[in-house]
Formats: sequence, structure tokens, C-alpha cells
Amino acid sequence: MERKVKYDYAFRLECVELVLKKKYSAEYVSKLKQTARWNIRKWSVFIRHMVKLVGSVASVRVKYKNLSNLKVSPPIYRMI
Repeated sequence: MERKVKYDYAFRLECVELVLKKKYSAEYVSKLKQTARWNIRKWSVFIRHMVKLVGSVASVRVKYKNLSNLKVSPPIYRMI
């Protein structure tokens, strides 16, 4: 069994920006960045939700610099 890989915030945001801004599919970005497709989807949903709350991706970067340590509860995905 492989070890769980923890991706840093910059890597996550880079992947999400490819999905949200450049309109790449999660599957394409996962192959490009060599990570699981469900990770890309999960991060995209979370950042999309945060953009609705905060206003823009740049604001999300400023407000949540240490987003990699933030734990997301399942109800946040149900709200979208």
C-alpha cells in the first residue's frame, strides 16, 4: 500500500486554476500533474465554494494562505 501524499497549497491551486480558468477537465489535469482525478475534483469544488464566499481566487490565496492544513467537513460539498 502506498503512502498518502500531501500536496502543498500552491500545487493544489495551480491544478484548480487549470480546471476553473483554462477549462481543462479534471481527468486531463490529473494526467498532466500525475495525481488522482478525485483530488482535482475535490479541490475544485472547495475552491469554487471559497470563491463564492470570498470573491476571487486571489482573495482566497490571501485569506487562506495555509489552506493545506484546513480540514473540510463533508457538508461543505452538499451546499454547492
